[in-house]
Amino acid sequence: MDLFICGFLYVSTGFPMMEEETDMHHPYLATVLPGLENVLIDEMKVKIPEARVQLTERGKVYFKSCLPLASHLQLRTADHLYRFIDRFSVGPHKRHLPKLEKQISEYDLSFAESVGGPDRSYVVHASRRGKHTYSRFEAAEAAMRGIARRYPGWIRGNADHHTLAFRLDLQGEDAVFSLRLTDASFRFRGRRSFTPAALRPTIAHALVWCSSPQETDTFVDPCCGSGTILQERMVYPFSEIRGGDLSEKAIQSARANLKDDHVVQRWNAGQLPLDSGYVDQFVSNLPFGRQIGNRADLGDRYREWVREMSRVLKPGGNAILLTEEGDLLSRAADQCSLHCRERMRLRLKGLRPAIYQLQK
Repeated sequence: MDLFICGFLYVSTGFPMMEEETDMHHPYLATVLPGLENVLIDEMKVKIPEARVQLTERGKVYFKSCLPLASHLQLRTADHLYRFIDRFSVGPHKRHLPKLEKQISEYDLSFAESVGGPDRSYVVHASRRGKHTYSRFEAAEAAMRGIARRYPGWIRGNADHHTLAFRLDLQGEDAVFSLRLTDASFRFRGRRSFTPAALRPTIAHALVWCSSPQETDTFVDPCCGSGTILQERMVYPFSEIRGGDLSEKAIQSARANLKDDHVVQRWNAGQLPLDSGYVDQFVSNLPFGRQIGNRADLGDRYREWVREMSRVLKPGGNAILLTEEGDLLSRAADQCSLHCRERMRLRLKGLRPAIYQLQK
């Protein structure tokens, strides 16, 4: 893709390796939904400009920063944050597992004590892609043996009880070792109510970020579901924010999540109770894929929704929309004389939706 937020495109070659950190810039790794890497990089550029991006890979952004962890928690597009430890080569056969164990045992992990506290119980979660004669569980076991060799006083934990979660990613003969710094509450924003087909908050935030939020915005999500997009937009200043859905259950869920009865209302996205030329930004996750019970009438529904967005948008206004039905959206936009472009394509639960921008 050649279109990224604020025109920022990052290109890198090579791999990050362990370096002497004389400038106190520590290495980090942020994971993100594949396809949103450059959205996260742009968010970093704005929120933590001191950070230095080292490399992007599918679903990963490596960077160095001298800032405290609390500063990095501003990154709402990231699913998890990790302290990057090292990248090293690993063989594909079981006979190579002792070498993996030895490699892990050589790392100074004393920095992790400030994360895990006095308990220091640990687990290793491994992922594996490529041809190996051992499983990811066997790789994780070898890594845990390596930690035990170096730190015999640390306690081996389990899936339910641990304070340190290390990550070992195997891609062919390439291995990346890191320490997770966030838990599930980071990407799910604590406890909230979700409706079927609801977006993860991190993806909702990426859509909001693509709209380049301004404090003067009148912002609307016409198919708000449980209100995830609205909640992410409320993080930034706005003039007015509205949302609605045809489902009464979704409205109740959104009101509970937003803790506000006035932001959302029940409506038909094809007949919005809004004046013409009223809205600066529409952002929405349009129904697509398995969310559709009967696909036969989807084209008509998209035409109705886009026609209504065209009516309500101010001149120069935008709609940022997530859907897998790009052909239907593009045809509907053409009929309303709206410019439609694909911003980026994602990988989401076996589907390949894209983020589109409609401009009036």
